Amino acid sequence: MAAATQDASRHAAQVVRRVLLRRNIAIDPETAQLVAAAVQVALQAGASSRPPRRGPRVPPVGCEPLF
Repeated sequence: MAAATQDASRHAAQVVRRVLLRRNIAIDPETAQLVAAAVQVALQAGASSRPPRRGPRVPPVGCEPLF
């Protein structure tokens, strides 16, 4: 299980490096791994604290459609 986490972290770091290199921003592998770890933590924290999605908007009763 720890090996899978290590592989996921390494893959995320490679993705970070690839994205930055496309924009001509070069960083070393260690920095890429730190950035990837920070992004993963932020995504995990944000996923649990997001408000629920709202449904589609319904016009108030008595309003005519625009089209």
